[in-house]
Amino acid sequence: MFTWLVIASATLHAQEAVNPRIWIFNGTPGDAEHHEFYVKNLERLRNTLKSRFGMPAEKMTVLYGPKDEGYDGPCTREALLGELAKAANYTRQPNAGPVWLIFQGHANRIPGGVNYNLPGPDVNGRDIADALKGAAANAPIVLISTMTCSASLVRPLAAPGRMIITATTPKDPENETEFPAALAAALEAAESDSNHDGLLSVAELFLACHAQVQKIYQAGGFMIKEHAQLDGNGDGRATQRPSPLDAEPASARGLRIVQNEKQFE
Repeated sequence: MFTWLVIASATLHAQEAVNPRIWIFNGTPGDAEHHEFYVKNLERLRNTLKSRFGMPAEKMTVLYGPKDEGYDGPCTREALLGELAKAANYTRQPNAGPVWLIFQGHANRIPGGVNYNLPGPDVNGRDIADALKGAAANAPIVLISTMTCSASLVRPLAAPGRMIITATTPKDPENETEFPAALAAALEAAESDSNHDGLLSVAELFLACHAQVQKIYQAGGFMIKEHAQLDGNGDGRATQRPSPLDAEPASARGLRIVQNEKQFE
């Protein structure tokens, strides 16, 4: 089970006052069991983003299945790259808020990188990076990659203004991750906003996801085989224990908690 799901201080806080634009992508399920999980986890993510963070439906795009099933279309290579280009263009609009990209689905290692598995041709990290080339300089983009082998995405996707969370390190085995469920649980949990300031920062979300992964493994009595990483300053160097260089910018950007309010504060 998997998900990906991304300046001065005054500028950062001003950006958080604007609704972010969120894209959620879900690749090929592979089998009926994973399809059932993906459907449920996508619903958890959408419901929490709407109810807890005040995200209007028109600010979220979800690619997984047909429109008559409540999605914005299947997550094919053409559709995915097209939506990423839209995300890049969005960053150039006046008063644009941050862009969040969440990826859920299967992936596998390839020489020099990783493939994100889609119905039909796959995409790799370089394909995703090329699709985002049109983004504004220093555009505030948060990328959340929760699948196996996701550490290989950091270098090709890193750029000034971007923050990247991955489910794994380069040394982790190519194994199914629990990060998608951990992400959904972390977004739902009140304790994820550890300083209680009403902003679930990228740094807090990273730590909360790590804690939720540990809970899942401990409940099952399994050895932990995935270790989340954060690149908070866009330099292409993600770590399990972020230094101030990564933690400080990642503490200033996040999702404003509004509960049932219709607008961000």
